[in-house]
Amino acid sequence: MAKSAVQKIQTILGVDSDGVWGPKSQTALNKEIGRTADANPLLAKIQKLLNVDADGRWGPVSQGALLDQFRPHTEAGGAQGFRAEASSFADPKDVRDFQRCKAQGKTDQQCFKVGDNGIGQFGKLTAQDHTPMVAIYKDDMIARWGSVMGAAHRIVNVTVNGRTIQASVEDRLGVAGRIDLNPAAAKQLGLTPPFLESDCVWSWA
Repeated sequence: MAKSAVQKIQTILGVDSDGVWGPKSQTALNKEIGRTADANPLLAKIQKLLNVDADGRWGPVSQGALLDQFRPHTEAGGAQGFRAEASSFADPKDVRDFQRCKAQGKTDQQCFKVGDNGIGQFGKLTAQDHTPMVAIYKDDMIARWGSVMGAAHRIVNVTVNGRTIQASVEDRLGVAGRIDLNPAAAKQLGLTPPFLESDCVWSWA
């Protein structure tokens, strides 16, 4: 059986060529992207497979072409999208931990490492259980919409353990291969925070 483009890319990156683009594959790609500011011959090989300009410099066009490899349709009618770990954010414990950290006189950046203030980057209240919201890895935002702000309030499909919902992008995260779900999204998916679910696929709606 002929290898898919994703499998060929995984082979180039030296990761398991199972055809499933997950955190290990993206991390290996990110490592090559950050390896040099000059043209990277390995990235050029991948770009050639994706039928984009093989200049060895990875940008939104290359990442977008890669994302297009993950869009076969499922029975639910959406794109298969990206496999990711789904974790909780802006839940009551998250907010309490953030407030406790702030009470110790620490900075917001320090406190975001232990909790969440319940307000998304784009200004909406994420710490609630009536409107599903998510936080997406920043590079996925830039690849699809050209910038982090371009992804603000966009809708995504999220499937966890076979159950699918739609949610809006209201925050960003700095961890590849993960998507964060607010209390409302968790509630609709039947999840109780805090959690870390490995059986998750998400896609742009």
